[in-house]
Amino acid sequence: MDSDEVNEDRPRRRRRRRHSTEDVSPPVEPLRLGALIRELAGLGVFGIFFLLVVVAPIPMGANRDWAWSPLIVVIGVLALLCAAGIGGREGFKILPEESTWLLVLIGCFLFFLVVALVQMSPLAPLTPSAALYAKAGELLGQSLVTVPALAVDASRDALLKCFGCAAIFMMARVLFHDPRWARVLVMVFVLSAVIVVTYALYMSVMTHSCYVGSYLKKMGQYNFATDRCLASGTFVGSNNFGCFCGMAFVAALGLLFDAGQPRHDREEREYGEEANPIAEWFSGRRVMLVAVSLYFLGGLMLSASRAGAAATIIGAIVLGILLLRGHSRARRRWAVVGGGLLAVLMLVVAGSAFLHKLSLLLDARNLDRVVIWRASIEAFLASPWLGWGLGSYGDIYTIHQPPSIPLPNDKAHSTPIEFLVEMGVVGGIPALLVCLIPWGICLMGALRRRQRQLPALMFAVVAVAIVHSLVDFSLQMPAIGFVVSALLGAGWAQAFGSVEKSQRSFARDA
Repeated sequence: MDSDEVNEDRPRRRRRRRHSTEDVSPPVEPLRLGALIRELAGLGVFGIFFLLVVVAPIPMGANRDWAWSPLIVVIGVLALLCAAGIGGREGFKILPEESTWLLVLIGCFLFFLVVALVQMSPLAPLTPSAALYAKAGELLGQSLVTVPALAVDASRDALLKCFGCAAIFMMARVLFHDPRWARVLVMVFVLSAVIVVTYALYMSVMTHSCYVGSYLKKMGQYNFATDRCLASGTFVGSNNFGCFCGMAFVAALGLLFDAGQPRHDREEREYGEEANPIAEWFSGRRVMLVAVSLYFLGGLMLSASRAGAAATIIGAIVLGILLLRGHSRARRRWAVVGGGLLAVLMLVVAGSAFLHKLSLLLDARNLDRVVIWRASIEAFLASPWLGWGLGSYGDIYTIHQPPSIPLPNDKAHSTPIEFLVEMGVVGGIPALLVCLIPWGICLMGALRRRQRQLPALMFAVVAVAIVHSLVDFSLQMPAIGFVVSALLGAGWAQAFGSVEKSQRSFARDA
Protein backbone atom coordinates (compact mmCIF):
# COMPACT_ATOMS: atom_id res chain seq x y z
CA MET A 1 0.00 0.00 0.00
CA ASP A 2 2.78 2.38 0.84
CA SER A 3 4.54 1.86 -2.52
CA ASP A 4 1.27 2.34 -4.42
CA GLU A 5 0.62 5.60 -2.63
CA VAL A 6 4.11 6.79 -3.48
CA ASN A 7 3.62 5.84 -7.16
CA GLU A 8 0.31 7.68 -7.21
CA ASP A 9 1.93 10.83 -5.79
CA ARG A 10 4.74 11.03 -8.34
CA PRO A 11 2.60 11.93 -11.39
CA ARG A 12 0.86 14.57 -9.34
CA ARG A 13 4.18 16.18 -8.37
CA ARG A 14 5.27 16.17 -11.98
CA ARG A 15 2.03 17.79 -13.02
CA ARG A 16 2.55 20.48 -10.38
CA ARG A 17 6.07 21.20 -11.64
CA ARG A 18 4.84 21.35 -15.21
CA HIS A 19 2.08 23.71 -14.18
CA SER A 20 4.49 26.01 -12.31
CA THR A 21 6.85 26.07 -15.33
CA GLU A 22 4.00 27.10 -17.60
CA ASP A 23 3.17 29.96 -15.24
CA VAL A 24 6.75 31.33 -15.28
CA SER A 25 7.62 30.96 -18.99
CA PRO A 26 5.27 33.58 -20.61
CA PRO A 27 7.01 36.71 -19.11
CA VAL A 28 10.31 35.74 -20.82
CA GLU A 29 9.30 37.24 -24.18
CA PRO A 30 8.41 40.70 -22.80
CA LEU A 31 11.76 40.79 -21.00
CA ARG A 32 13.61 40.06 -24.22
CA LEU A 33 11.56 42.68 -26.06
CA GLY A 34 12.38 45.28 -23.40
CA ALA A 35 16.09 44.51 -23.61
CA LEU A 36 15.95 44.83 -27.40
CA ILE A 37 14.22 48.21 -27.14
CA ARG A 38 16.82 49.44 -24.66
CA GLU A 39 19.61 48.25 -26.93
CA LEU A 40 18.12 50.01 -29.96
CA ALA A 41 17.63 53.17 -27.92
CA GLY A 42 21.27 52.95 -26.84
CA LEU A 43 22.33 52.64 -30.47
CA GLY A 44 20.25 55.72 -31.23
CA VAL A 45 22.02 57.73 -28.51
CA PHE A 46 25.41 56.72 -29.86
CA GLY A 47 24.34 57.48 -33.41
CA ILE A 48 23.10 60.97 -32.56
CA PHE A 49 26.25 61.67 -30.56
CA PHE A 50 28.43 60.65 -33.51
CA LEU A 51 26.28 62.69 -35.88
CA LEU A 52 26.75 65.69 -33.61
CA VAL A 53 30.55 65.33 -33.88
CA VAL A 54 30.31 65.14 -37.68
CA VAL A 55 27.84 67.98 -38.15
CA ALA A 56 29.21 70.51 -35.61
CA PRO A 57 32.06 71.90 -37.79
CA ILE A 58 29.96 72.18 -40.96
CA PRO A 59 27.84 75.32 -40.24
CA MET A 60 30.79 77.76 -40.12
CA GLY A 61 32.36 75.99 -37.15
CA ALA A 62 29.06 76.39 -35.25
CA ASN A 63 30.23 79.92 -34.38
CA ARG A 64 26.93 81.61 -35.19
CA ASP A 65 23.84 81.77 -33.01
CA TRP A 66 21.75 79.99 -35.64
CA ALA A 67 24.32 77.17 -35.67
CA TRP A 68 25.29 76.47 -32.08
CA SER A 69 21.89 77.09 -30.41
CA PRO A 70 20.15 74.09 -32.11
CA LEU A 71 23.19 71.97 -31.27
CA ILE A 72 22.81 72.93 -27.59
CA VAL A 73 19.19 71.75 -27.69
CA VAL A 74 20.27 68.39 -29.15
CA ILE A 75 23.00 68.10 -26.53
CA GLY A 76 20.48 68.77 -23.76
CA VAL A 77 18.10 66.06 -25.04
CA LEU A 78 20.98 63.59 -25.36
CA ALA A 79 22.13 64.40 -21.82
CA LEU A 80 18.65 63.64 -20.46
CA LEU A 81 18.52 60.32 -22.32
CA CYS A 82 21.98 59.40 -21.11
CA ALA A 83 21.10 60.36 -17.53
CA ALA A 84 18.08 58.03 -17.78
CA GLY A 85 20.46 55.14 -18.42
CA ILE A 86 19.88 54.82 -22.16
CA GLY A 87 23.16 53.82 -23.76
CA GLY A 88 24.41 51.73 -20.86
CA ARG A 89 24.74 52.23 -17.13
CA GLU A 90 28.17 50.73 -16.63
CA GLY A 91 29.76 54.13 -17.22
CA PHE A 92 27.92 55.57 -14.21
CA LYS A 93 30.16 53.62 -11.87
CA ILE A 94 32.68 55.81 -10.06
CA LEU A 95 35.88 54.09 -9.03
CA PRO A 96 37.49 55.06 -5.69
CA GLU A 97 40.58 56.55 -7.37
CA GLU A 98 38.31 58.58 -9.65
CA SER A 99 35.96 60.04 -7.06
CA THR A 100 38.32 62.68 -5.65
CA TRP A 101 39.28 64.06 -9.06
CA LEU A 102 35.66 64.05 -10.20
CA LEU A 103 34.59 65.99 -7.11
CA VAL A 104 37.36 68.53 -7.66
CA LEU A 105 36.34 68.92 -11.31
CA ILE A 106 32.66 69.37 -10.46
CA GLY A 107 33.59 71.82 -7.70
CA CYS A 108 35.65 73.94 -10.11
CA PHE A 109 32.83 74.03 -12.65
CA LEU A 110 30.22 74.95 -10.03
CA PHE A 111 32.48 77.68 -8.65
CA PHE A 112 32.98 79.05 -12.17
CA LEU A 113 29.21 78.95 -12.67
CA VAL A 114 28.56 80.83 -9.42
CA VAL A 115 31.06 83.55 -10.36
CA ALA A 116 29.45 83.93 -13.80
CA LEU A 117 25.99 84.30 -12.19
CA VAL A 118 27.33 86.79 -9.65
CA GLN A 119 28.70 88.89 -12.49
CA MET A 120 25.16 89.22 -13.86
CA SER A 121 23.59 89.98 -10.45
CA PRO A 122 22.97 93.46 -9.01
CA LEU A 123 23.76 91.98 -5.58
CA ALA A 124 27.42 91.63 -6.53
CA PRO A 125 29.96 93.97 -4.96
CA LEU A 126 30.86 97.10 -6.89
CA THR A 127 33.57 96.67 -9.49
CA PRO A 128 35.21 99.10 -11.95
CA SER A 129 32.23 98.54 -14.25
CA ALA A 130 30.14 100.78 -11.93
CA ALA A 131 31.80 103.92 -13.32
CA LEU A 132 30.98 102.81 -16.88
CA TYR A 133 27.33 102.17 -16.00
CA ALA A 134 27.14 105.61 -14.34
CA LYS A 135 28.59 107.29 -17.44
CA ALA A 136 26.17 105.39 -19.70
CA GLY A 137 23.28 106.45 -17.45
CA GLU A 138 24.26 110.11 -17.79
CA LEU A 139 24.38 109.83 -21.58
CA LEU A 140 21.05 108.01 -21.77
CA GLY A 141 19.38 110.17 -19.14
CA GLN A 142 18.24 107.23 -17.02
CA SER A 143 19.48 105.13 -14.15
CA LEU A 144 20.96 101.73 -14.98
CA VAL A 145 21.29 98.68 -12.77
CA THR A 146 24.99 98.22 -12.05
CA VAL A 147 26.40 94.72 -12.44
CA PRO A 148 30.01 93.57 -12.99
CA ALA A 149 29.22 92.20 -16.48
CA LEU A 150 29.27 94.69 -19.34
CA ALA A 151 27.14 92.47 -21.63
CA VAL A 152 24.68 90.25 -19.76
CA ASP A 153 23.19 88.81 -22.97
CA ALA A 154 26.65 87.75 -24.14
CA SER A 155 27.25 86.16 -20.72
CA ARG A 156 24.12 84.04 -21.09
CA ASP A 157 25.21 82.85 -24.54
CA ALA A 158 28.68 81.97 -23.28
CA LEU A 159 27.18 80.08 -20.33
CA LEU A 160 25.03 77.99 -22.67
CA LYS A 161 28.12 76.97 -24.64
CA CYS A 162 29.91 76.08 -21.41
CA PHE A 163 26.94 73.97 -20.31
CA GLY A 164 27.02 72.22 -23.68
CA CYS A 165 30.71 71.37 -23.32
CA ALA A 166 30.16 70.11 -19.77
CA ALA A 167 27.24 67.92 -20.86
CA ILE A 168 29.29 66.46 -23.73
CA PHE A 169 32.16 65.66 -21.35
CA MET A 170 29.89 63.86 -18.88
CA MET A 171 28.12 61.94 -21.65
CA ALA A 172 31.45 60.88 -23.18
CA ARG A 173 32.67 59.72 -19.79
CA VAL A 174 29.61 57.47 -19.49
CA LEU A 175 29.29 56.28 -23.09
CA PHE A 176 32.91 55.61 -24.00
CA HIS A 177 34.14 53.48 -21.14
CA ASP A 178 34.54 50.66 -23.66
CA PRO A 179 37.77 51.05 -25.71
CA ARG A 180 36.03 49.84 -28.85
CA TRP A 181 33.56 52.70 -28.81
CA ALA A 182 36.26 55.18 -27.83
CA ARG A 183 38.11 54.21 -31.01
CA VAL A 184 34.89 54.68 -32.99
CA LEU A 185 34.63 58.21 -31.56
CA VAL A 186 38.10 59.05 -32.86
CA MET A 187 37.24 57.53 -36.25
CA VAL A 188 34.07 59.63 -36.44
CA PHE A 189 36.12 62.75 -35.70
CA VAL A 190 38.51 61.78 -38.50
CA LEU A 191 35.52 61.36 -40.83
CA SER A 192 34.30 64.83 -39.87
CA ALA A 193 37.74 66.27 -40.68
CA VAL A 194 37.73 64.54 -44.08
CA ILE A 195 34.47 66.33 -44.90
CA VAL A 196 35.84 69.71 -43.77
CA VAL A 197 39.11 69.38 -45.70
CA THR A 198 37.26 68.18 -48.81
CA TYR A 199 35.07 71.26 -48.66
CA ALA A 200 38.20 73.41 -48.30
CA LEU A 201 39.65 71.93 -51.48
CA TYR A 202 36.35 72.41 -53.29
CA MET A 203 36.09 76.08 -52.30
CA SER A 204 39.75 76.60 -53.18
CA VAL A 205 38.94 75.59 -56.75
CA MET A 206 35.55 77.31 -56.99
CA THR A 207 36.12 80.65 -55.20
CA HIS A 208 39.87 80.65 -54.36
CA SER A 209 38.84 80.03 -50.71
CA CYS A 210 37.39 83.53 -50.32
CA TYR A 211 33.88 82.24 -49.63
CA VAL A 212 32.45 80.00 -46.93
CA GLY A 213 29.06 79.13 -48.32
CA SER A 214 27.68 82.53 -49.34
CA TYR A 215 29.79 84.40 -46.78
CA LEU A 216 32.62 86.52 -48.23
CA LYS A 217 35.61 86.33 -45.86
CA LYS A 218 37.60 89.26 -47.24
CA MET A 219 36.55 92.89 -46.86
CA GLY A 220 35.58 94.98 -49.88
CA GLN A 221 34.90 93.72 -53.36
CA TYR A 222 35.92 90.31 -54.62
CA ASN A 223 37.71 89.77 -57.92
CA PHE A 224 37.58 86.13 -58.96
CA ALA A 225 40.48 86.45 -61.37
CA THR A 226 43.05 87.94 -58.99
CA ASP A 227 41.94 87.53 -55.36
CA ARG A 228 43.29 84.62 -53.33
CA CYS A 229 42.40 83.78 -49.71
CA LEU A 230 43.81 81.27 -47.25
CA ALA A 231 41.92 77.99 -47.08
CA SER A 232 39.57 77.72 -44.12
CA GLY A 233 37.17 74.90 -44.98
CA THR A 234 33.84 75.33 -43.22
CA PHE A 235 35.47 77.67 -40.69
CA VAL A 236 35.70 81.39 -41.38
CA GLY A 237 39.22 81.72 -39.98
CA SER A 238 42.12 79.86 -41.56
CA ASN A 239 43.87 79.51 -38.18
CA ASN A 240 40.93 77.64 -36.67
CA PHE A 241 40.82 75.43 -39.75
CA GLY A 242 44.54 74.76 -39.36
CA CYS A 243 44.06 73.76 -35.73
CA PHE A 244 41.21 71.42 -36.71
CA CYS A 245 43.38 69.80 -39.41
CA GLY A 246 46.23 69.42 -36.92
CA MET A 247 43.97 67.68 -34.42
CA ALA A 248 42.72 65.32 -37.13
CA PHE A 249 46.30 64.64 -38.27
CA VAL A 250 47.37 63.61 -34.77
CA ALA A 251 44.20 61.53 -34.37
CA ALA A 252 44.93 59.66 -37.60
CA LEU A 253 48.53 59.07 -36.44
CA GLY A 254 47.23 57.69 -33.15
CA LEU A 255 44.93 55.26 -34.94
CA LEU A 256 47.77 54.33 -37.28
CA PHE A 257 50.00 53.22 -34.41
CA ASP A 258 47.21 51.83 -32.27
CA ALA A 259 48.19 48.45 -30.82
CA GLY A 260 44.70 47.08 -31.30
CA GLN A 261 45.06 44.17 -33.72
CA PRO A 262 42.52 43.62 -36.51
CA ARG A 263 40.25 40.63 -36.11
CA HIS A 264 41.42 38.82 -39.25
CA ASP A 265 45.06 39.01 -38.07
CA ARG A 266 44.13 37.32 -34.80
CA GLU A 267 42.25 34.60 -36.67
CA GLU A 268 45.28 33.93 -38.90
CA ARG A 269 47.49 33.43 -35.86
CA GLU A 270 44.94 31.16 -34.25
CA TYR A 271 44.97 28.90 -37.30
CA GLY A 272 48.77 28.88 -37.31
CA GLU A 273 49.34 30.77 -40.56
CA GLU A 274 52.65 32.55 -40.82
CA ALA A 275 52.34 36.33 -41.12
CA ASN A 276 54.75 38.64 -42.86
CA PRO A 277 55.51 41.45 -40.34
CA ILE A 278 55.79 44.13 -43.03
CA ALA A 279 52.67 43.02 -44.87
CA GLU A 280 50.86 42.67 -41.56
CA TRP A 281 51.70 46.22 -40.52
CA PHE A 282 50.81 47.74 -43.91
CA SER A 283 47.27 46.47 -43.80
CA GLY A 284 44.48 48.10 -45.77
CA ARG A 285 43.36 50.00 -42.69
CA ARG A 286 46.81 51.45 -42.05
CA VAL A 287 47.37 52.36 -45.69
CA MET A 288 44.09 54.27 -45.61
CA LEU A 289 45.13 56.04 -42.40
CA VAL A 290 48.47 57.04 -43.95
CA ALA A 291 46.62 58.55 -46.91
CA VAL A 292 44.18 60.36 -44.61
CA SER A 293 47.06 61.71 -42.49
CA LEU A 294 48.71 63.19 -45.58
CA TYR A 295 45.32 64.61 -46.59
CA PHE A 296 45.04 66.44 -43.28
CA LEU A 297 48.66 67.57 -43.53
CA GLY A 298 47.87 69.12 -46.88
CA GLY A 299 44.88 70.94 -45.40
CA LEU A 300 47.06 72.26 -42.59
CA MET A 301 49.58 73.62 -45.09
CA LEU A 302 46.82 75.22 -47.18
CA SER A 303 45.63 77.09 -44.09
CA ALA A 304 49.14 78.64 -43.73
CA SER A 305 48.61 78.65 -39.97
CA ARG A 306 52.00 78.97 -38.27
CA ALA A 307 50.58 78.36 -34.80
CA GLY A 308 48.54 75.45 -36.13
CA ALA A 309 51.64 73.83 -37.63
CA ALA A 310 53.63 74.35 -34.42
CA ALA A 311 50.82 72.95 -32.24
CA THR A 312 50.49 69.96 -34.57
CA ILE A 313 54.21 69.21 -34.36
CA ILE A 314 54.04 69.40 -30.56
CA GLY A 315 51.01 67.09 -30.49
CA ALA A 316 52.71 64.55 -32.77
CA ILE A 317 55.91 64.61 -30.68
CA VAL A 318 53.93 64.16 -27.46
CA LEU A 319 52.04 61.24 -28.99
CA GLY A 320 55.29 59.57 -30.05
CA ILE A 321 56.89 60.02 -26.63
CA LEU A 322 53.88 58.55 -24.82
CA LEU A 323 53.52 55.58 -27.15
CA LEU A 324 57.25 54.75 -27.18
CA ARG A 325 57.64 54.59 -23.41
CA GLY A 326 59.08 51.21 -22.48
CA HIS A 327 60.02 50.22 -26.02
CA SER A 328 63.48 49.37 -27.27
CA ARG A 329 66.07 51.91 -28.40
CA ALA A 330 65.89 50.60 -31.95
CA ARG A 331 62.19 51.40 -32.16
CA ARG A 332 62.85 54.85 -30.72
CA ARG A 333 65.53 55.49 -33.33
CA TRP A 334 63.16 54.44 -36.07
CA ALA A 335 60.57 56.81 -34.61
CA VAL A 336 63.09 59.68 -34.72
CA VAL A 337 63.89 58.86 -38.34
CA GLY A 338 60.18 58.77 -39.14
CA GLY A 339 59.66 62.10 -37.42
CA GLY A 340 62.49 63.64 -39.43
CA LEU A 341 61.02 62.34 -42.67
CA LEU A 342 57.65 63.76 -41.63
CA ALA A 343 59.21 67.19 -41.03
CA VAL A 344 60.84 67.10 -44.46
CA LEU A 345 57.51 66.06 -45.95
CA MET A 346 55.79 69.02 -44.29
CA LEU A 347 58.29 71.39 -45.90
CA VAL A 348 57.76 69.71 -49.28
CA VAL A 349 53.97 69.83 -48.99
CA ALA A 350 54.01 73.39 -47.62
CA GLY A 351 52.72 75.85 -50.14
CA SER A 352 54.09 79.25 -51.01
CA ALA A 353 51.47 80.96 -48.83
CA PHE A 354 52.65 79.10 -45.74
CA LEU A 355 56.34 79.75 -46.43
CA HIS A 356 55.67 83.43 -47.16
CA LYS A 357 53.66 83.79 -43.97
CA LEU A 358 56.40 82.04 -42.03
CA SER A 359 59.00 84.45 -43.40
CA LEU A 360 56.96 87.40 -42.09
CA LEU A 361 56.88 86.07 -38.54
CA LEU A 362 58.76 89.06 -37.10
CA ASP A 363 57.29 91.66 -39.43
CA ALA A 364 55.84 94.66 -37.63
CA ARG A 365 52.42 94.10 -39.18
CA ASN A 366 52.34 90.58 -37.74
CA LEU A 367 52.91 91.81 -34.17
CA ASP A 368 49.36 93.16 -33.78
CA ARG A 369 48.54 90.13 -31.64
CA VAL A 370 51.17 91.20 -29.11
CA VAL A 371 49.57 94.66 -29.00
CA ILE A 372 46.17 93.03 -28.39
CA TRP A 373 47.64 90.97 -25.55
CA ARG A 374 49.09 94.13 -23.98
CA ALA A 375 45.71 95.87 -24.15
CA SER A 376 44.06 92.76 -22.68
CA ILE A 377 46.46 92.71 -19.75
CA GLU A 378 45.66 96.39 -19.10
CA ALA A 379 41.95 95.53 -19.04
CA PHE A 380 42.63 92.65 -16.65
CA LEU A 381 44.61 94.84 -14.26
CA ALA A 382 41.75 97.36 -14.23
CA SER A 383 39.44 94.69 -12.72
CA PRO A 384 41.59 91.77 -11.59
CA TRP A 385 39.22 89.98 -9.20
CA LEU A 386 35.74 89.67 -10.77
CA GLY A 387 36.69 90.69 -14.30
CA TRP A 388 34.33 92.35 -16.76
CA GLY A 389 31.81 89.58 -17.27
CA LEU A 390 31.80 86.32 -19.20
CA GLY A 391 31.54 87.08 -22.92
CA SER A 392 32.21 90.81 -22.42
CA TYR A 393 35.70 90.95 -23.90
CA GLY A 394 34.60 92.81 -27.04
CA ASP A 395 33.05 95.60 -24.95
CA ILE A 396 36.03 96.16 -22.66
CA TYR A 397 38.45 95.96 -25.60
CA THR A 398 36.80 98.98 -27.22
CA ILE A 399 37.77 100.98 -24.14
CA HIS A 400 41.38 99.79 -24.07
CA GLN A 401 41.75 99.47 -27.85
CA PRO A 402 45.22 100.66 -28.97
CA PRO A 403 45.27 103.47 -31.58
CA SER A 404 47.55 101.41 -33.83
CA ILE A 405 44.75 98.86 -34.48
CA PRO A 406 41.62 100.69 -35.70
CA LEU A 407 39.68 97.52 -36.56
CA PRO A 408 37.15 96.17 -34.03
CA ASN A 409 38.09 93.00 -32.19
CA ASP A 410 36.11 90.69 -29.90
CA LYS A 411 38.78 88.06 -29.19
CA ALA A 412 42.00 88.26 -27.18
CA HIS A 413 43.65 85.67 -29.46
CA SER A 414 44.60 83.81 -26.30
CA THR A 415 41.99 81.82 -24.43
CA PRO A 416 43.69 81.98 -20.98
CA ILE A 417 44.13 85.77 -21.24
CA GLU A 418 40.54 86.24 -22.38
CA PHE A 419 39.16 84.15 -19.51
CA LEU A 420 41.19 86.15 -17.01
CA VAL A 421 39.91 89.42 -18.50
CA GLU A 422 36.30 88.28 -18.43
CA MET A 423 36.23 86.25 -15.20
CA GLY A 424 39.08 87.75 -13.19
CA VAL A 425 41.28 85.67 -10.93
CA VAL A 426 38.32 84.39 -8.90
CA GLY A 427 36.49 82.81 -11.83
CA GLY A 428 39.21 82.55 -14.46
CA ILE A 429 41.46 80.07 -12.65
CA PRO A 430 38.62 77.55 -11.94
CA ALA A 431 37.50 77.91 -15.57
CA LEU A 432 40.98 76.99 -16.78
CA LEU A 433 41.18 74.09 -14.32
CA VAL A 434 37.96 72.65 -15.74
CA CYS A 435 39.89 72.04 -18.96
CA LEU A 436 43.31 71.25 -17.50
CA ILE A 437 42.20 68.63 -14.95
CA PRO A 438 40.68 66.19 -17.50
CA TRP A 439 43.67 66.80 -19.77
CA GLY A 440 45.98 65.88 -16.90
CA ILE A 441 43.90 62.77 -16.18
CA CYS A 442 44.43 61.64 -19.78
CA LEU A 443 48.18 62.12 -19.28
CA MET A 444 48.04 60.14 -16.04
CA GLY A 445 46.29 57.29 -17.85
CA ALA A 446 48.87 57.38 -20.63
CA LEU A 447 51.74 57.19 -18.11
CA ARG A 448 50.33 54.66 -15.65
CA ARG A 449 48.17 52.26 -17.60
CA ARG A 450 49.46 49.26 -19.51
CA GLN A 451 46.89 49.85 -22.26
CA ARG A 452 47.87 53.48 -22.76
CA GLN A 453 47.19 53.98 -26.47
CA LEU A 454 43.78 55.61 -26.14
CA PRO A 455 44.58 57.97 -23.21
CA ALA A 456 47.79 58.98 -25.02
CA LEU A 457 45.86 59.59 -28.24
CA MET A 458 43.24 61.73 -26.48
CA PHE A 459 45.92 63.71 -24.65
CA ALA A 460 47.91 64.42 -27.82
CA VAL A 461 44.90 65.43 -29.93
CA VAL A 462 43.61 67.79 -27.23
CA ALA A 463 47.16 69.14 -26.81
CA VAL A 464 46.97 70.56 -30.34
CA ALA A 465 43.88 72.62 -29.48
CA ILE A 466 45.15 73.71 -26.06
CA VAL A 467 48.59 74.76 -27.31
CA HIS A 468 47.03 76.58 -30.26
CA SER A 469 44.57 78.37 -27.97
CA LEU A 470 47.47 79.97 -26.11
CA VAL A 471 47.99 82.26 -29.11
CA ASP A 472 44.55 82.10 -30.71
CA PHE A 473 40.90 81.38 -29.92
CA SER A 474 40.39 77.96 -31.56
CA LEU A 475 39.26 76.37 -28.30
CA GLN A 476 36.46 78.96 -28.12
CA MET A 477 35.01 77.78 -31.43
CA PRO A 478 31.98 75.64 -30.51
CA ALA A 479 32.83 72.93 -33.05
CA ILE A 480 36.37 72.51 -31.70
CA GLY A 481 35.23 72.93 -28.09
CA PHE A 482 32.61 70.19 -28.49
CA VAL A 483 35.13 67.76 -30.00
CA VAL A 484 37.70 68.53 -27.29
CA SER A 485 35.07 67.95 -24.58
CA ALA A 486 34.11 64.59 -26.11
CA LEU A 487 37.75 63.47 -26.38
CA LEU A 488 38.50 64.57 -22.81
CA GLY A 489 35.48 62.65 -21.52
CA ALA A 490 36.49 59.52 -23.44
CA GLY A 491 40.11 59.90 -22.28
CA TRP A 492 38.93 60.27 -18.70
CA ALA A 493 36.89 57.06 -18.98
CA GLN A 494 39.84 55.18 -20.46
CA ALA A 495 42.26 56.49 -17.82
CA PHE A 496 40.12 55.08 -15.00
CA GLY A 497 38.60 52.11 -16.86
CA SER A 498 39.51 48.50 -16.25
CA VAL A 499 41.98 46.80 -18.55
CA GLU A 500 39.62 44.01 -19.53
CA LYS A 501 36.32 45.37 -20.73
CA SER A 502 33.06 43.49 -20.74
CA GLN A 503 31.94 42.02 -24.05
CA ARG A 504 28.29 42.69 -23.34
CA SER A 505 26.31 45.07 -25.44
CA PHE A 506 26.80 48.70 -24.46
CA ALA A 507 23.06 49.30 -24.40
CA ARG A 508 22.40 46.80 -21.64
CA ASP A 509 22.45 47.55 -17.97
CA ALA A 510 25.57 46.72 -15.98
